[in-house]
Amino acid sequence: TAEAGIPHLGLTLAPANDVAGAGGTGVAVVQVDPDGPAAERGFQTGDIILDVGGKSVASPQDVRQAISTAHDSGKKDVLMRVKTAQNTRFIAVPVDKG
Repeated sequence: TAEAGIPHLGLTLAPANDVAGAGGTGVAVVQVDPDGPAAERGFQTGDIILDVGGKSVASPQDVRQAISTAHDSGKKDVLMRVKTAQNTRFIAVPVDKG
């Protein structure tokens, strides 16, 4: 699998296609740093990121690009639509890399 991280959030991601049982859409969360901002906001291993800032994502690179775009336009955070084991919800995550 082509795993990639978003270190400032504490997320390790992989295309959902590459993760057994994740389905074919979105980007799977394969690891969450328990001390990172993503864990604080309720991300869990196995969650699927469907879109970031209203844009559908299919790879970790898509997620990074959407965060970068939000950062470049001066936003402090960006909404991710995330499919969890229970439901689909929106989670705001910080875009600041520092």
